[in-house]
Amino acid sequence: MSLKTLKDYDIFGWRGEFYFKVDGPKTFKARWPNKGTIKLQRNQEFTSKADMSLWSQFKTVHVNDTAVQKVKVILREKDPLKKDEVVAQQEFEIKLPSKTEYVILQDSKEQTKAKLRIQATRTRY
Repeated sequence: MSLKTLKDYDIFGWRGEFYFKVDGPKTFKARWPNKGTIKLQRNQEFTSKADMSLWSQFKTVHVNDTAVQKVKVILREKDPLKKDEVVAQQEFEIKLPSKTEYVILQDSKEQTKAKLRIQATRTRY
């Protein structure tokens, strides 16, 4: 995952404090980072470590069957003086199992973009 912004989101123009919220089925919800935010100034980029995951879930799918999982990803900017602003949101349909694919989550003016990797692999247990 990587996140880049071309805009100042703070009132004073210091830096934007971003975080991700992911809503899966029923009670599967996640926030990344768990505490705090990703702080970015204008024209700054954040790149995550290779093992970082916004959301994960194990789902049972029989060998010859295919399944689709819907996941909604929301990028928010935290502001202490007002309600957290939704910068971008998109719902993804993940076919199980599928190859790794890369998607871009961006705001309507294309000033803040997040590149996400979707990976749905088959495991045995």
